[in-house]
Parts: sequence; C-alpha cells; structure tokens
Amino acid sequence: MPRPGLCLHEDHLIRYRPPLAPEEFEEYFSFRWVQLREPLGLPRGSERDSLEDTAFHIAAYDEQSIIGVGRLHMETDGTARIRYMAVHPDYWHKGIGRSILRKLEQFAHDHQVRVCWLNARESAVEFYKKNGYVTCGACKSELSSVHHERMEKMLG
Repeated sequence: MPRPGLCLHEDHLIRYRPPLAPEEFEEYFSFRWVQLREPLGLPRGSERDSLEDTAFHIAAYDEQSIIGVGRLHMETDGTARIRYMAVHPDYWHKGIGRSILRKLEQFAHDHQVRVCWLNARESAVEFYKKNGYVTCGACKSELSSVHHERMEKMLG
C-alpha cells in the first residue's frame, strides 16, 4: 500500500510533495511556464509572482519528472487562493490534478481555512466543478487574453 504522498496511477508510482532544493524549484517554475504561460506567448518570469516565498507549493512527480503542480497562498481575509495549477497533457484524466487539488485543500484546512478560491480558465471550469467548486462569476485576471471565472469551495 502506498504511503501518504504516494499514489499508484496506471502502474506508475506518483509522488506528491513540495519542491525542496533550489534546482527542484527551478524545474517547478519551468514546468509552470511551459504549461501555463508559454502557450499564451508570455515571457519567462511571468510564471512567478511576489508570493512565491510565502506560498505552499506541491508537485506531482513520475519518477524524477514533474508532471503536475499547484500553489496555495493564504489571503488576508482568512481564505486561501489556489493558483498555477497545471498537469502535463499526457497525464490528463488520470486523477493527478484532483490529487494536487486535494493536497492544497488539505493544507488550507489544516491551517483553519474554510474557503478556497481561484480564478479558473474557461477550459478548467468543469474540472473545478467536478471537484466541488462553484462559479461566482467572471473575474478580472492579469491574463487579459484568457477568460477566467472566479470559483470557490467551502472546506469541511
């Protein structure tokens, strides 16, 4: 039976953990850029913001390669915001994104947060709905070229 932080997906042992060493963080940020920003024509560096050092980061690893990422940071209003969720397309529909999301939510819950929220790209709205998030309406995003919906979930 896999230990906590490990899940068996299609005969692959997937590990979920924060990046630890500086080179792991560089791989993590590079993955975020390739999956989320490069397709929009945005420059390197756009995959990072001023909250990286205070946020909780999680990555999914298949062998030594990152195949998914997510980040959570605490807001001043007592909520937690999820950002920069991405899974490599070869691993879509295999539960990787759901597992990353659950680990982010568990971290928030463990820190007495009752509400997680996010700005979902239109292409991700159904994924978040399937995972208990509700749409609160359109929102303004720093990515003006991509429509986003604000979504929230009450944690148990």
